[in-house]
Amino acid sequence: MGLKFKVILKYFLLFYTFLFSSQLIAADLENNQKAAKVQKLNISNGTEIATLDPQKSEDAPTTNVVQDLFEGLIRNDINGVLQPAGATSWKISKDGLTYVFHLRKNAKWSNGDIITADDYVYGFQRLVDPKVASSYSFLIFPIKNSEAITQNKLSVDHLGVRAIDKETLEITLTSPVPYFLEILAMVNCSPAKKDVLNKQKDDFFQVGKIINNGPFLIKYWKVGDKITLVKNPNYWNAKKTILEEVNYFPTQSLNTVIQMYETGQIDFTNEIPTDLFEHLKKKLPQEVKINPYLAAYWLSFNLKKKPFKDNLKLRQALSMVVDRDVLTKQVTRRGEIPTYDIVALGTKNYSQQKYEWTNLPFKDRVTKAKKLYEEAGYGDKNPLKIKITYSTNENNKKLVLAVASMWKQHLNIDVTLENQEWKVFLDTRHKGEYEVAWDRWIADYNDANTFLDIVRSDSEMNSPKYSNKKFDQLLKLSAFETDLKKRRKLLEDASTIFMQDYAIVPLYSAVTTHLVKSYVGGYSGKNPQDFNPSFDLYIKEH
Repeated sequence: MGLKFKVILKYFLLFYTFLFSSQLIAADLENNQKAAKVQKLNISNGTEIATLDPQKSEDAPTTNVVQDLFEGLIRNDINGVLQPAGATSWKISKDGLTYVFHLRKNAKWSNGDIITADDYVYGFQRLVDPKVASSYSFLIFPIKNSEAITQNKLSVDHLGVRAIDKETLEITLTSPVPYFLEILAMVNCSPAKKDVLNKQKDDFFQVGKIINNGPFLIKYWKVGDKITLVKNPNYWNAKKTILEEVNYFPTQSLNTVIQMYETGQIDFTNEIPTDLFEHLKKKLPQEVKINPYLAAYWLSFNLKKKPFKDNLKLRQALSMVVDRDVLTKQVTRRGEIPTYDIVALGTKNYSQQKYEWTNLPFKDRVTKAKKLYEEAGYGDKNPLKIKITYSTNENNKKLVLAVASMWKQHLNIDVTLENQEWKVFLDTRHKGEYEVAWDRWIADYNDANTFLDIVRSDSEMNSPKYSNKKFDQLLKLSAFETDLKKRRKLLEDASTIFMQDYAIVPLYSAVTTHLVKSYVGGYSGKNPQDFNPSFDLYIKEH
């Protein structure tokens, strides 16, 4: 099959899916139940969000809200299918380096101004501008000159994104990237309103001042209370936006979330506490939703500080005595799968990597780990004392408590725990002000690169402060490799190097767990990144 035919077939299927998906909600309303008169959805969001700035969005709670306010050229719908959004169509050059997007003519900002190609150019420039300092600038490193701009080697005007005219945008890459359209679906790639942003600076991202282009507007935000969004009448697809109001509650206590759900204050929970999971499955079998998730969980060692700096044997010993089977079967208990790789299970064109000791009887693993622990300079007479830092959440606490118990039981390590509010915790982890930190990564796109790229030496998201030139080189080679088999080998080899350096303690590949009221329509659970845009949801008559 020729390359040209493949491209035509790919985008024929994409637009067919778009047409089918756009009828999905209407069909559901017609064939099942009528829409309720009051279209209000209440969601628990886990924690306070960090920002309303799409270019700075980096965590799941923030993205949940910001994706309702902003959208880029393409969006990722509730089924995990890419849909045309700000762009109606696009063409890709034969060499895969040039993308030309034709913008939607009726797309407007919330103040009524027409969205132009220049707005997209400025959005991409903000994402890599060192003055903005987005931790997610790495997302668009495939774009020409982007990495050099983040390093202050070039000005933002050199970015490979330009407006051909008001309705046409061109993006130039340094090498073909098979998942580039998925990158563009990230909310970080939203357009930005330059004239107002330059006047208001950081004040722009405040209630009453922000100008956005997504299906909803922000009406209210009070820390400790909730965020209220209302339908945006200037959104290009406002006729298909069924919800009139969405409320996000920053409920960190999962037990409180369940109480609010059972009393009808919340319709959709961000997760389910592990100790109530089996009980709720029996009590509310139709409302407990469990689905595969492209997310990996681990603990990060701080490689810039003692005791883990330059102490490979210590890091290996601690990883070996963590019983992942016990963690997933007795602690998390929701269907998580034990893993030893930073790349989540289910990632396309990739095979999970394991250690040579992975399948050893656990007793033998402990024996080997004790020897390594002693060789690292520790023992019963000189026990290691460390602190695990994690974000405030009952499930996270149970997880780190279980690991701390294993370290104490098998190596006699004294472990203290420190919990921090989400935004404080993110800052602590970014700055490397910890010894061991709870960590996870939710795939930005379905490719191994999304996991491996965050531990590149110069990555803003490199929590363990890992650095290995050979690892970095393999990632760079994979970026230019168009043969999928060769690219897969490069990524798997890079992962193996990372694993052998024991920068983290991989724990498991996750699943999503939500409680969703039966009257919430549109939810499918099919999005592997667990994006559930409010645009795709509605309330059934009940």
